[in-house]
Amino acid sequence: MSPDPRDPNYNATRKTCPICWEAFTANGRQAKTRLYCSRECKRTAAARREVERTSHPHTSFGPPPAAAPPSAPAPLPQPAAQRDCPHCGGPVTIVALLTTPEAARPQMPLAAPDGVIPLHR
Repeated sequence: MSPDPRDPNYNATRKTCPICWEAFTANGRQAKTRLYCSRECKRTAAARREVERTSHPHTSFGPPPAAAPPSAPAPLPQPAAQRDCPHCGGPVTIVALLTTPEAARPQMPLAAPDGVIPLHR
């Protein structure tokens, strides 16, 4: 006769709680994944993980990473022109950006004979 899944001891597993070290029986559908004997122990474990995470934010396993030499900051674009603002008269710097010719000169797509403009080519 096969075991009845409605039985309270179905799939029962003896375990030891890693927080309080009490032996307990995990049963039901969470018997394989249950770690703690009670909600209180589960909350204690979560609080310990949070303290560990916040007290050592950059701790990782393995050897410490080699110190990287400081890199030079990225160069800023050179001003192409300086004009006066038409509203306040203050200086406005115009920066030339490199782009492809297709992006620099966008064109409206041609309408198909049915009058529908395609979304892509």
